[in-house]
Amino acid sequence: MSDVMTTLSLLSEGLEKKKKSLGEILEYTKSQEQLLAEEEFNLKAFNNIMKNKQFRIDNVKQIDDGFRPSYERIRGRMEKTPDLYSQQINVMKDRIKAIGDLNVQIQVLEEKNFNKFKMISGTLKDEVKTFRTSKKAVNKYYKNYNKQHESVRENFFDSKK
Repeated sequence: MSDVMTTLSLLSEGLEKKKKSLGEILEYTKSQEQLLAEEEFNLKAFNNIMKNKQFRIDNVKQIDDGFRPSYERIRGRMEKTPDLYSQQINVMKDRIKAIGDLNVQIQVLEEKNFNKFKMISGTLKDEVKTFRTSKKAVNKYYKNYNKQHESVRENFFDSKK
């Protein structure tokens, strides 16, 4: 019984850490939303947010990977005598519900941010394309100008001595 209680305690702590990490992910996602709403897109700040967010996501994955095997190890004993563990189970249920709510909030905000980012990246791609086209046109103009200038020089100056 004590090993089940210890494992439940560890699982409950893991859920609390996951909830905290998801709260941080939600805050980073809100920061992304604010950054995407600004008139001037700051790619460096966006990448910094993504890096910090990825660290939290990896942390959540690690917690999930440790949770499943631990739970499966004590599952049978918990099902045989659920009354002994009802308090811990209820605490875990509440934390799982809070985690689910955070997941939904993050998913909704991520979808909005993804659509905004697609729009911004499309605009940036168009600007790059326009810049390249303009650069090519300028280069062609200067090549033609230099060719004309050389032909004029050849007609007016005798290069033979």
